[in-house]
Amino acid sequence: MSTSVDGPLELFEAAFDVDVTRTAVVVVMMLGLDAVWWVALFDGHVPMPGMAWLMEQGVPAAAPGAMELGVFHVGTLEAVLGYTVMWGVMMWAMMHPAMTRFARDYADAHQGSALEATTALAGFLTTYHLVWALSAVIPLSVHAVLPGGVYGFTRSNPHLVVGGVLVLAGLFQLSAPKRGLLRSCCAAVEDHTDGLLDGFRHGVDHGVECVVICFGLFFLVMPFFGEMNFFWMVVLTAVVTMERIPTWGEEISAATGVVSLVAGVVVLVVRPALPVAFEAVTSM
Repeated sequence: MSTSVDGPLELFEAAFDVDVTRTAVVVVMMLGLDAVWWVALFDGHVPMPGMAWLMEQGVPAAAPGAMELGVFHVGTLEAVLGYTVMWGVMMWAMMHPAMTRFARDYADAHQGSALEATTALAGFLTTYHLVWALSAVIPLSVHAVLPGGVYGFTRSNPHLVVGGVLVLAGLFQLSAPKRGLLRSCCAAVEDHTDGLLDGFRHGVDHGVECVVICFGLFFLVMPFFGEMNFFWMVVLTAVVTMERIPTWGEEISAATGVVSLVAGVVVLVVRPALPVAFEAVTSM
């Protein structure tokens, strides 16, 4: 006796033995969007204010504080907005892998229809993304208050700055507030019936919490190592993703804190060669 197939979705499920559930769709969406953010960054499809001037000065995009230096050179509101978009896309790319589980659980815990769950999740992600984009004010403010900006200050005191930020980031990773925030951030999502406005509100709350949790890695390490350095972007993405694993995220945070703290002390005391570049390498 044959089994009838009602439509394309049922045909797909029958052919590949896959349940196309609400949660499966969310995971595919999150990973698909993440691929878009990374491609946009890698191919340069984001605003980079002052990049032409930086190239003329021989400052590589991956240098510490290079992006902020370019913005302040241009000195316009348009440049600040462009930087905010660039920073936002970069943060979205790095946070989407970590947020995939939460987004999946948020949709799964919704007690309404698929459409209602989609509406709530769309509201949540909208304001969550907005919070991360607006966090661009933090590195811009740091650049504004440092003598010579992030680029000039780090270039003048490379071992002091790099070693110092590694020590501070390590202490933050090991702190009780960090571990407490990880526990609440990665807790199971309770059943809910959020609408669009509730989604907006929860997106803001969760976004602010994520910014605080990632402060040591994204707002200390990244600007002073060069936020457009793709090696460090991938490393930090892996760290924040593993931190969100509920069963051993706190252990990952503690382990990276110890590594960062020890590395910072080594940089301050031994003063080894640093993996940062302040000038573009030209081939002969």
